[in-house]
Amino acid sequence: MADGHISISKVYTFVAATILLDLDTPMGKAFVQQLVPFACQNLEGNQEFSQLYAQVEKENTPVELGTGIYESNSTDAFGKWLESKGKDINIKPGDGKISFFAGDAQNPQDGRSFKWCVFFYFDFTK
Repeated sequence: MADGHISISKVYTFVAATILLDLDTPMGKAFVQQLVPFACQNLEGNQEFSQLYAQVEKENTPVELGTGIYESNSTDAFGKWLESKGKDINIKPGDGKISFFAGDAQNPQDGRSFKWCVFFYFDFTK
């Protein structure tokens, strides 16, 4: 890694929301398919995220996608999901990088608003 190139073994992408976004339902899948690119677009101003994500796309790095529901703390939901994948949210320098983007949306089924957050964990190869 002396040339500044970081090797990324996998990206864990997690969409947390205050409503259930089930990947096995058409609505849940559609929301997730819209939120992840939207988050990426809004994180483009973050140079480190942009470089890492461009590398992931260029090298066709595996991406694992998950969803979860939360009441007040999306970070807790993300941490529990990462733990279920054998990863610790308390990463050490050089182990990985976490980026996130959050917002509000409106549920098309009932019109109520909900909060959401998309997390990206870039797992670096050692």
